[in-house]
Amino acid sequence: MAIKKILLKVLGEKGYLRFMSSTYQRLFRAGLLGKESQDVYFLKKLIRPGDYCADIGAHLGYFTLNLSKLVGPTGKVIAIEPMPPFHATLQQQLERRRTANVTLYQVALGGDGDYVEMGIPDTSGSKHFAMARVIDANPHLHFSGSQKIKNEKGDRLFADLPRLDYVKCDVEGLEYQVFASMTATLQKHHPILLCEFFDREMRIRFYELVKPFGYLPFGLENGKLAPIDVYAGGQIIAQNDYFVPREHLDRLKPLIKA
Repeated sequence: MAIKKILLKVLGEKGYLRFMSSTYQRLFRAGLLGKESQDVYFLKKLIRPGDYCADIGAHLGYFTLNLSKLVGPTGKVIAIEPMPPFHATLQQQLERRRTANVTLYQVALGGDGDYVEMGIPDTSGSKHFAMARVIDANPHLHFSGSQKIKNEKGDRLFADLPRLDYVKCDVEGLEYQVFASMTATLQKHHPILLCEFFDREMRIRFYELVKPFGYLPFGLENGKLAPIDVYAGGQIIAQNDYFVPREHLDRLKPLIKA
């Protein structure tokens, strides 16, 4: 926390976010990131040249930039980052790399109404940049400011895509609302889904939303997809879960834990 405050003071918020984004990419390329980034490393096993992918809650582009490399010039990445400071940082990264296969949107997905109020919560006297959230959904948090963000429906945003193969979604507890706004897209394209859950009931509710479209739940264990029982008892830790349509199982068989 002390180092973060020093960097913010020296670099300013914009410079700090650029520093964090570029540092992450350097550490990623060097293979020095830990288990918390295992899903980004796993992308090279899932994503094929020519795939169409969506990164919902793109933040500073940790997934977006790597998806862009993997899908290549014949593929496409749709990155969605509603918060202005993160959106601007990612836009600069894309421009600096002259990335041609990424389309970046500054919208929120799945909210109520035409706009939602979003903010970055303060913790210990400093902005917690990894926790940008919809303010109305998080009344227990303190926000020093807010941003009015245009709301969009997933089905409308993705309506013209010829295919959609993979969707990563990290929207701090509102994953259900996002995918409830794009059920026609799921039914049409059956992409592999990656979502973070930290609550059992939330994960069950999400699974029951996508289950009718043929999805099965998995966790990532030592580089393999391990089937999970979303209804099982016991403590649940915050983790990324994969939801894989049955039609993808044959292709992914080498990646599924026996």
